[in-house]
Amino acid sequence: MSQVAAEAGETPSKGWVRDGILSLLSKGQGTTSEIARELGVSKATVSYHTKALIRRDMIEIADVKSIRGGVYSKTYSLKRGGLALVRRKGEQAGSLAKADELFERLLMSWHLEPKRKPADELVIFLYHLFRLLAESDSLDIGIFEDYGRRVGNELIAPTLKFTTVRVGLRELTEFLRAEGMAQVTTETRKGEEPRLVCTGCFENKEYGSIVCWFTKGLLTGAMRGKSGKRPQLERLNQRVGIQGCAYEVRMRGFKT
Repeated sequence: MSQVAAEAGETPSKGWVRDGILSLLSKGQGTTSEIARELGVSKATVSYHTKALIRRDMIEIADVKSIRGGVYSKTYSLKRGGLALVRRKGEQAGSLAKADELFERLLMSWHLEPKRKPADELVIFLYHLFRLLAESDSLDIGIFEDYGRRVGNELIAPTLKFTTVRVGLRELTEFLRAEGMAQVTTETRKGEEPRLVCTGCFENKEYGSIVCWFTKGLLTGAMRGKSGKRPQLERLNQRVGIQGCAYEVRMRGFKT
């Protein structure tokens, strides 16, 4: 494996190879052979990914030279504006690394003697997460949902017994309300999947906002962390008269 790949601590995958090509071309032009040698992959692999990057208007062929026997050597370069894209990807990676550091601090403060209420710790974490991602133009509901899952799995699940789906959902919603994290209620009807309705979470009243996705992840992570099953929360269309986010809960193979 090349020095570039070794420093990354990864084996070449689709995302890694394309990021590597963009990173190398941000420093100057390069041929297929040069890129392959630097990344530690085959020329065929480089050719596959450069074609994809050309289709996306991220790089271009700067030069073509005939070597021998009808074989051509292509030199690639970033397209105009491509350098800004590479820098942005670097900023996103840096922001996520800082967000992971914040999350580790959250775990420590939660398990040690906390200076603040857990709900306040999460509000502060969400504020810094939003700020970090906004600064690198990386605001993404998937990132917020993922951190929510981690909070639910690592911090909320250990507080629950979750002997059955209905008992577990009641425990979860009561915990969130008692801690001032979210106003979530459970709806159970005979013959139907249970539902969760959230009318406010982490000082947020804007239904469907990016914070709601964090809460959705938290609910999913808490259920999965305790039951060991992969729960599905299907978001329902907002019903008339219900000011909040409603989810139908499916937990196959777990006692209802």
